[in-house]
Amino acid sequence: MTDVPQLINGEMYPPTVSEVPVHMVYPEGFPAEQRLAIGQEVFGLVPGLTMYATIWLREHNRVCDILKGEHPTWDDEQLFQTTRLIIIGEIINIIIEEYVQHLSGYYLKLKYDPSLLFGVHFQYTNRIALEFSHLYHWHPLMPDSFLIDGDEIPYSRFLYNTSILTHYGVEKLVDAFSRQPAGQIGGGHNIHQAVLKVAEKVIRDSRAARLQPFNQYRRTFNLKPYSSFYELTGDEEMAQGLEELYGDIEALEFYPGLLLEKTRPKSIFGESMVEMGAPFSLKGLFGNPINSPEYWKPSTFGGETGFNIIKTSTLKKLVCLNTKWCPYVDFHVPRNKEEAKQRNPSTEL
Repeated sequence: MTDVPQLINGEMYPPTVSEVPVHMVYPEGFPAEQRLAIGQEVFGLVPGLTMYATIWLREHNRVCDILKGEHPTWDDEQLFQTTRLIIIGEIINIIIEEYVQHLSGYYLKLKYDPSLLFGVHFQYTNRIALEFSHLYHWHPLMPDSFLIDGDEIPYSRFLYNTSILTHYGVEKLVDAFSRQPAGQIGGGHNIHQAVLKVAEKVIRDSRAARLQPFNQYRRTFNLKPYSSFYELTGDEEMAQGLEELYGDIEALEFYPGLLLEKTRPKSIFGESMVEMGAPFSLKGLFGNPINSPEYWKPSTFGGETGFNIIKTSTLKKLVCLNTKWCPYVDFHVPRNKEEAKQRNPSTEL
């Protein structure tokens, strides 16, 4: 194994900052034993991010062990770098075929197959558009509190509390987060006070960058521009408030437009979020260099075994191959009582 974890009650977790030279942002006076070292400096902010970092750490070392068996002469650096490419592929596959699939609300089945683009001109780059970065501030999805193993945890105890992960364990957190309904993006009135400052900063940053108005982006994406605030929101009170603030629908800003647009039936998003966000998302995912003709081949991933790990990856396998027991894990909450009682043994994988 080439990542250096710490073991807590026999289970693998990220090491502490005192053990590895990784810069992390934690509040002053935060206990040293809870300062976990993760690949992104602010991922100690909420236990969900720390949970996913822990799962991917375990998956990285699991794949390293598989490659070590396939290539016993490889040194740690080659194992690490090849596994890193496999992990990137797994992430992209899960995002496209399960996450984006779920969020789109479409019956069209998305497929992660980079070879589909080999015959067309396509730019492979890891750049992210500013508009996509702004669009993707989905903090209204956060619930008002967090229900974990029968306990209700408010934001005051949730933010910057890595002990939640080590106390409950990965399995119970995955199970809890999979079962609790998320908030709603469209329609307004849905941002918790604890994360409201994020939306305020996005709006300030968009003004500093002089982004075009919301309707102009609608036109760019071949969507019909809204003629009134009521057409946008479907809510008289909200429309009146926007009229007082902006004066004209053509003055409405990009991010507020996305968050205040009325949602599609049985959806958490309005039309614009899906029709603008999905192309940005898929272009960014397929634009990763591993999807280029030069990279997308077995030899990049240590042979057919590594290549197959990517192609057969799923969210359920990611979690259940790296936990003691398989929790309920899905991008939708249980639809019925039978599903709610679901415990998936790893033998199904």
